[in-house]
Amino acid sequence: MSAYFDSALLVKAYCAEETSPQAIALIRQAAPPVPFTHFHALEIPNALRLKRHRQELSEAELTGALRDLQNDLDTGLLQMPRYDLPLVFEKAAALSADYTVATGARSLEVAHVAAALAVGASEFVSFDRRQRNLAAKAGLRVLPARLPAEYS
Repeated sequence: MSAYFDSALLVKAYCAEETSPQAIALIRQAAPPVPFTHFHALEIPNALRLKRHRQELSEAELTGALRDLQNDLDTGLLQMPRYDLPLVFEKAAALSADYTVATGARSLEVAHVAAALAVGASEFVSFDRRQRNLAAKAGLRVLPARLPAEYS
């Protein structure tokens, strides 16, 4: 597993957003399985349900998105890697101490970068500037090399 994807980027594969085509292209370029951590397991379904709450998705679209997510888990495209969850929190605390003042990264952004390190990823895929900055400082190669115009 060399590429770790931010939850917000993975969400774009399950519901139509402006940058979904770019996100899907990045996911397709990754060698499966794509790491799916405890953070993803909480954040992605919750983000989809929030979209329903905000009326950005219909009930049918939410059901379809959750079904597609489960299908990607069942087929092995997404896979829970073996990692030491307490170690992730230790790494996150160290990353926070070292880089949050400089990057402005929020707790879950820090946790994802720590999880990427814990699962042995060499690349971090995100459209989020703070998270990309933190991942680079942590020694991960950040993708995509250029952000979509919507994030520039």
